[in-house]
Amino acid sequence: MNSPITGKPMKLVREADTLTFRKETFNIVYHYYLCEDSGERFTDGRLDTLNTVQATNQYREKYGIPFPEEIRQIREQYGVSAAKMSEILGLGANTYRLYEAGEMPTVANGRLILSVREPEEFIRQVAASSHFLDEREVNKFIAKAQSLIDQRNDVLYDLELSQIMLREDPPNSYNGYRRLSLSRIAQTIAYFEQHIGNLYKTKLNKLLFYTDFLAYKAHGYSITGLQYRAIPYGPVPAEYGRLYLRLQDDGKVLVDERNGKDDQYLEVYYPNMSFDEHEFTEGELHILEFVARVFRGRSTGEIVHLSHEEQAWKDNHGDRQLIDYQRYAFGVGERIGLLD
Repeated sequence: MNSPITGKPMKLVREADTLTFRKETFNIVYHYYLCEDSGERFTDGRLDTLNTVQATNQYREKYGIPFPEEIRQIREQYGVSAAKMSEILGLGANTYRLYEAGEMPTVANGRLILSVREPEEFIRQVAASSHFLDEREVNKFIAKAQSLIDQRNDVLYDLELSQIMLREDPPNSYNGYRRLSLSRIAQTIAYFEQHIGNLYKTKLNKLLFYTDFLAYKAHGYSITGLQYRAIPYGPVPAEYGRLYLRLQDDGKVLVDERNGKDDQYLEVYYPNMSFDEHEFTEGELHILEFVARVFRGRSTGEIVHLSHEEQAWKDNHGDRQLIDYQRYAFGVGERIGLLD
């Protein structure tokens, strides 16, 4: 961004600060452009959003308020329009639509929305609203919710038999304020196979780390919802062994077993699907493209070395700790000349 005073390019500055939201103060990394000649500070719409979202993310986490993506997913699982969901929950006519667009619900409304994630509670809300829904709608909504209950029971039975379970926490600072998405992980792998190739496990772990942390650095949210742990070989998805087995069991990825140097056993992953860009926003696609461009042609050893330069790894690898996005993402890539 050029200075409106001098017309010269300005320096992007990040510094620890606080921001007040709904009368509560939260620690954030404040972003602004500095006009070095005049000493004046400036922001644009992107930086204003990034500064604000850090505080609102923490507020949502503190009070258990669902994020816009969750709010949309809860509604879509029942095949209900936003306007109709507002009626069922007793909200204003366009309230649910506004919440999906990013407006912050009250704590009470947020918890009400989260409650209907469970089909049993959704059925109770529909029944309580039957006086202004027609009989056809009531029957349709209840039938859909009941089908979800039946599917869940079938899945639970299957889980008892074989399915690999993964930790799926609500959005928080250790998953980049996004619920775990196996679909997005698989699609990310599909993108990197298409644009980088030879996705050895160690390399893939680092590509996922940079993708998620650079996405958080740019937008305040991760892409996949993965948690990352610092281990001797660098930052990795916290449950990467179970993760890749689950993706294989679900038919989303395949693995090729190869022999490396000294007969070392290596696993190379590739997708069992075509890449679908509609899974991602324009900003997320930019992050995927950037990571592919930066790491294309680099060896696994080079990428591991670069990851060891990250403060996120240095501060946490001794105890194999989970890496906090809010604390470390804004510094990721700076030591090795990546995205500013």
